[in-house]
Amino acid sequence: MGATATGKSQLAISLAEAHAGDVISMDSRQAYRGLDIGTGKVSSAERARVPHHLLDILDVTESGSAGRHVAAASSAIRDIASRGRLPVFAGGTGLYFRALFGGLVSVVIPREELTRIRSSFAERETRALHEELARKDPARAAAISANDRVRVTRALELIAYTGTSVSDLYAQPRTGAGDIVYLKLVLSMPREKLRERIAERTRELFDAGWIDEVRALLARGTPLEAPGMQSLGYGQIAAALTNGRNPLDCLEEVTTATRQYAKRQETFFRSEKDALWLDVSLAGAEERAHALVGAFLRGDAPQ
Repeated sequence: MGATATGKSQLAISLAEAHAGDVISMDSRQAYRGLDIGTGKVSSAERARVPHHLLDILDVTESGSAGRHVAAASSAIRDIASRGRLPVFAGGTGLYFRALFGGLVSVVIPREELTRIRSSFAERETRALHEELARKDPARAAAISANDRVRVTRALELIAYTGTSVSDLYAQPRTGAGDIVYLKLVLSMPREKLRERIAERTRELFDAGWIDEVRALLARGTPLEAPGMQSLGYGQIAAALTNGRNPLDCLEEVTTATRQYAKRQETFFRSEKDALWLDVSLAGAEERAHALVGAFLRGDAPQ
């Protein structure tokens, strides 16, 4: 796990190849069909090298959720284990990892109460709602994009109904926790190096045809408000194409948004107390990861 552009997918493939494993994606955006270039999804050639699970499981008009993803991941774990192979998880959606390893928070809001709460949000802009969330639950707000209305309003719904922050809810005993024995590796790099890598990677994605990918989604009739189109960069590029702007002008905007997202990811992963951090900018980082995984599989304590 780790921030965007830290090399999670490639390291997962390397580890899976070395330890007879399959990769399970823990990325909420790579779950969407048709969102390939902008999400950094592994290629068909890479999937031929190592089996991948939970990619391309959603239509761009569908809404994903932690519960749905964890159910699919649990099924994948059973399938992989039944074949004597090792599940290797990779992704940057921290909530999905937390739900898988720690269980899900189960809060059912009565329909009438939910309607009342949602009506109070209807006329307010998403950024204003995000600012309210930041006041009431700074940790949860840091993990959610200021443009992600679905997750922002869900957090505020839980706060309004329970009187408790979402962060506090997740600190309580949860339902659905499994008996998975796991090793968590958080990939990182110094902030300035990550900023440079994000800028470089964003340019690479534009050069690889990201704009054409968004154009194709729009040509299929995909609405701008579709859940998949809320993914980082896709909304900005789609808006430019729809409004007659040059989408290349979005490069800096998308780069900045990606850096902000990476910062939120790092904030989230810092709360993973049982994780080992690996600076991938250092020489020998991949070898270090292999050594840690090898020791874990032998039952040795990390050195």
